[in-house]
Formats: sequence, structure tokens, C-alpha cells
Amino acid sequence: MSQIHIVVDSIGQVPAEMLAMHPNLHIVSLKVRIGDQEWQENEISTKELFQISKDKKLHPMTSQPALGDFIEVCKPLIAAGKEIIIITVSGGLSGTVEGARSVAKMLDEEHIHVLDSATASVGMVQMAKAALEMASSGCNAKEIVATVEVMAKATHTFLIPDTLEYLYKGGRIGGAAALFGSILQIRPLLHLVDGKIAVIDKVRTKQRVINRMLDELQKYQTLEYIGIGQIDVPEEGEALAARIKGMYPNTPILPARIGSVLGAHLGPGLLGLVFQEKI
Repeated sequence: MSQIHIVVDSIGQVPAEMLAMHPNLHIVSLKVRIGDQEWQENEISTKELFQISKDKKLHPMTSQPALGDFIEVCKPLIAAGKEIIIITVSGGLSGTVEGARSVAKMLDEEHIHVLDSATASVGMVQMAKAALEMASSGCNAKEIVATVEVMAKATHTFLIPDTLEYLYKGGRIGGAAALFGSILQIRPLLHLVDGKIAVIDKVRTKQRVINRMLDELQKYQTLEYIGIGQIDVPEEGEALAARIKGMYPNTPILPARIGSVLGAHLGPGLLGLVFQEKI
């Protein structure tokens, strides 16, 4: 078994086949709840989440992993003399990274390395893949950490929410902005800056904001991959992928899976991109 183990939180949406291939890859789950019902992130789909929320007339809430969830994974590995690299969702979106850092201090700060991906979804998966490949080729933890940190700085995230309701109820934007946007059919183009949601532009109609996002994308010509995310609008995701393939014929186009925790904050109908500049 590998000396170096990789831990990723569930917002990464690591594919099951990838998890099965790597015994040194582990997942720690965030949770989502509606009223008195609570689920591990991958126990409920975004479609099911929104339907239950609609039926109960309650907004979904989320929570980061408990410290005990990280301890359960990390403590036996440290006892066995392993090194651990934890890759979390952006610290601007969740307190997960701070929880992981607390556990590192409690257990063994020298051998538990916590990395803020500054992104989500496929961006985290690509960082985990790189870490696993480096570990299998004999690289040490410090070398892997240095590479993943560079990847995080080179990774960008764009978001087009279909509704501002979920960002508002999740505390990401103010009520006036949500009301104004809804009345005027304003579609914001958002991105992550230092891991936090910020506005690039505000545009009327979804098609125009998609065009605006692609204009922003074209500022980056040499890309390692482009991940395309959608929440319950697969046809729109496919149409976006087709356009991007025409723009970047030699760049891998990957699915950016979005689970129920991000869904609870971004809402149905979202389109998004996660991409990395070549390093």
C-alpha cells in the first residue's frame, strides 16, 4: 500500500471508478438537510433535493464534515505511519478546509498536509489525480503539495446561476440584489476570486451571459482541461460542451460533476466551467 494517502471532500464528486482503483484515496462527506432530514452528500441527487425542498417548502441547508469525520479517516493512517494530503473545496465556499487544518493540528501536523483547492468539482478531482500519479511514481509529500498548490493557482471557476434565490437564501448575496435580478431577468456571470464568489458581469438573458462567459474563457489559450458543469440541465451542458470543443479542439473537455451540497447553494439550471491553465 502507498505511503501517501489522498483525502478529498465530497464536493469534489470523485467518480466511483476512480475511488475503486486507488486504495489510498479517501472521501470525507459534507451533509445536506431539509427540515429534520439529513443526508451525506452522495445519498441524495440534486433533482431529489429540489423536489423535497419544493414539497416541504423548506430551503436546503448544508454543513461541513465534523472533525470526527476527518479523524476517523486520518487517525488509523497516521498510526500506520502514512503521510496524508487533504484536498478541500475552496475555503471561500466552505469551512471544510479549516476543519481539516484543526484535525491536522490535533493528530500530526507534520504528516497531514491540508490544501485549499480554491475551486470545486472536477478541479479537485484533477488535483487528486495528479497527487495519486506523483505518489505512485515515488514523489514525496512535499513535492506533491508544491505541485497541487501551483495547480490550484492556475485553476479558474466560472458560474452562471439560473436563479438568484439559492445564492440569496444561502447568504451569498443580499435580498435587494436577488429581487432586482429576478425582476429584471439579470443573469450574473460569477467567478471565484481567492476562492470567494465575485461578479464578473451582469447580463440580460441566459444566452447572452453564456456568450459573455465564453469571451472570458478565450482570454486563456493554453489549457490543461476544461470541465463543464450543470445542475439538472444536461441538454444545456451538452450544447455548451459542443461550442467549447469547437473553440478548443485540442483541449480535453471533462464533466464537472455537481452534487447536492453545491446544488443547495447554486440552485437548479446552473451552468459552470472549471479549467486549468497549463503549468
